[in-house]
Amino acid sequence: MPSTTRRRAVIVAFAAAVVAVPLAVQWAPCTDVAADDPLIGLWSAHPVGGEGDPVAFYYFHGKDAQGIGRGLYRYGKVGATFTNSFDYAVDGDTLTLELRKTGAEHEVRFSVHEEAGSTVLELADDPRIGGRRRYVQARREPIAPHADAPSVGLPGRMWIDRTDYATGGYGFALYQLRAAGIDGRGTGWFHRGDFDDWSTESLVYRIVGDRIELQLFGSDAREVTGFRIEPGDPATLVLDQDPRDFWHPHRYVDAGPSFGAAAWMFDGAALEPASP
Repeated sequence: MPSTTRRRAVIVAFAAAVVAVPLAVQWAPCTDVAADDPLIGLWSAHPVGGEGDPVAFYYFHGKDAQGIGRGLYRYGKVGATFTNSFDYAVDGDTLTLELRKTGAEHEVRFSVHEEAGSTVLELADDPRIGGRRRYVQARREPIAPHADAPSVGLPGRMWIDRTDYATGGYGFALYQLRAAGIDGRGTGWFHRGDFDDWSTESLVYRIVGDRIELQLFGSDAREVTGFRIEPGDPATLVLDQDPRDFWHPHRYVDAGPSFGAAAWMFDGAALEPASP
C-alpha cells in the first residue's frame, strides 16, 4: 500500500513537469519504463484543447527511488486548474491510490485496452469523480526535465514564497515564467498550494523597464506593478503591488529555471531557500 510519508521533492517535480496539458506531451521521455506498471504516462478524459476547454487527467509517473508510485490528478479548464497529488501501487488489475493531502485511500479495478487506434484506461469507479470512467493515453512515458541551459533575470525562471505554518506543514505561492521574447512579452503560470494540492492559473506578461504587466486567466484587466531583483543566493524578486496578494508588496526567491532544467526537479532542495 502506498506510504503516507511526505516527500516534497518528488511532488515538486510533478508541479513543474505537467503545468499544462499542451506542454506535458512535449517533454522529453524517460527511457526506463517499468514493464509491471501499465499506467505510466498521462491519461486524459478530454482532447487537448485551447484556453477555457475542460481538463481532467491522471498522470502516473512510476516509482521513485524509494519504490513508491507517484502521480497527479488535474482538473479544471485549460488556463485554470487544480491538482491533487497521490501515491499509488498496481497489483494485477487493481490500482491502490492514496491522496496525499487527505490520506484517503481507494482500491479501484482497472483495464487498459486498445480502442479505435487509441490506448484507453477504464476505471471501474473513478477515485476523484466516481463511477466508471474512461481516459485516453496522451503520453506513454513518464515526464523528464528538459536539458535547456538555465536562464537569468526575471523571465525564464520560477519565483517562490514558501511559508511555514505554526500548525505544521507549509504553503507556497509561485510565479513560473517562460522566457520572454525580444519585446519583453511572455507567458507563464501562477501556482498556489502546498505541494500536495495546488491551483494553477495561466498568465501573459510584458516587461518594460522596471515594470511588469500581468494579465491572468479569465480577466481582461492588465495589472501593472514595479519590480526589482535583489541579488543574493538565492536572488529575491520584489513586486511593489502583487496582483495575487491583493496588490500588497510581496517578495519571492529564485527557485531555478522554469520547466525544471536544473536538478531541483528531482531534488527539491533548491525550494528550501534562505528567508529573504
